[in-house]
Amino acid sequence: MNFRLFLLTIFIYSGVFAQQFSHDLVGGYSGRAGNTDFQYWNVSYSLTSYGDISLGSTTLKDSEFLLAFEKNNATWAGIENYYNDQSIILKFDLWANGTFSPFVIAETSFDDALGIKSRSNYGLGAKYRVFGDILSVSAAFLQEEEEIIGKSSISLFADYGDSLGVTAYQDKDIPKISYSRLSIRPKIKLPLGENFYYQSEYYYKPAGDDVLTDWRNTFTIKTAEEWLSIVIKYNIKTDSQPAPKVFMQYDPKYFTNGQNITFQNPGKGNIPSIDRDLAQSAKDGYGDYFVNNYKSEDTRLTIGINITF
Repeated sequence: MNFRLFLLTIFIYSGVFAQQFSHDLVGGYSGRAGNTDFQYWNVSYSLTSYGDISLGSTTLKDSEFLLAFEKNNATWAGIENYYNDQSIILKFDLWANGTFSPFVIAETSFDDALGIKSRSNYGLGAKYRVFGDILSVSAAFLQEEEEIIGKSSISLFADYGDSLGVTAYQDKDIPKISYSRLSIRPKIKLPLGENFYYQSEYYYKPAGDDVLTDWRNTFTIKTAEEWLSIVIKYNIKTDSQPAPKVFMQYDPKYFTNGQNITFQNPGKGNIPSIDRDLAQSAKDGYGDYFVNNYKSEDTRLTIGINITF
């Protein structure tokens, strides 16, 4: 996908022809120093332009463009990228406030905590308003490309006499994988009183047996200033086939056939749990390794301030 061209084209059209703009900036920070060294920050920004767009003699009524960026980063004891993820979403929605609205969408992201080095997708979809602004359902067909982290992911083990121990770490060359995915998203918007607002989105994204879910909950509390709000976000992600985290092999320098200590019989050793054996790893296209996966569920809670201008 030529993501830069997509960004440039849609941005020019929306920036030149759209009638109104809305900016939202959310950020938060946490840090501690002294006996420990921990720094965490998150920021998200969205630009929405909406209105009628003129393309020569044709006018696209009630169209909306969204550019959304989100970044989370943490360091601990000087370790860079202890926690690091980012996402950029582009969406162009035709007849955005109508009962039925088609859209085009593109997204690029990475997430070190889930082992995702890069994930990008683009596609076509449509939204149907079931109950005004309160409840809507969207569906999209996406073409997706994914690459997982391979740096220092191979651990070589040797027989230490009564246990298995790591002798070396190596990088693994993992090619990108492309496939098609369906995305279904119900969305609820609930204003609760004058100063409290709740929004919930649930993304269900199957691609055969590989199913991603993403449940995003946002609580917004308005302050006395119209441009300033407090935002609480709670996010739950699941992956039915999480990325491999550790590839494990016997070190060929020290391995002997018939040795007593193996992955099936590790003795007193403490090795990672095995989620894929040799057969399953080969079937999934990762080669002859014992594999320990990333966890299938990941949650995040953030609290910050929202500035609207």
